[in-house]
Amino acid sequence: MVIAWVAEPLVPPLDRLHTVLEVEERHGRTALWDELSIHLLQLGAPPRPALLEGQGSDYDGVVERWARFFTCFDDEVELQRLAAEDPMMALAKQTLEEISQDPETRRRAREREDEIKLDELERRASRKAAMAEGKVELILKLLTKRFGSVPLAARARVEAAASEQLDAWAERVLTASTLDDVLAS
Repeated sequence: MVIAWVAEPLVPPLDRLHTVLEVEERHGRTALWDELSIHLLQLGAPPRPALLEGQGSDYDGVVERWARFFTCFDDEVELQRLAAEDPMMALAKQTLEEISQDPETRRRAREREDEIKLDELERRASRKAAMAEGKVELILKLLTKRFGSVPLAARARVEAAASEQLDAWAERVLTASTLDDVLAS
């Protein structure tokens, strides 16, 4: 069995907190393994008991409370409500408060948040670089098809150009009558 908590619903049509995915044979719809199932707990889905499988069971209540706990970390009123409902939630709230007060844990949390932001910035920069590289390749290919061999000076100019300039040249390559007309500033 696999249990996965996800922040956003991975299965949007199933608007429920707890979804069980099982493996079955495609044509006969025969379950292949009773032991193999994936319990997908979608934190982005509304954590309402009416949406839980087997409504009213103790298990469903526990799952629903943990989902509320994981999504209300900055809502003190909801944390208080959860702590009053269940001793396990009171312990979880107390532990969260203790961890939050520890300077080393706070430092590590800030570092992790910074690393996540840096990773996202690096991914964006990498995507932009890849897009620019693709534009350069495309423009050089179009110029070659339209005007024949592209001189080294023109090739170097295209490779050094900013994205906006590449876009302008890409439009001009369709209507310009010479290579110089395309690369005119």
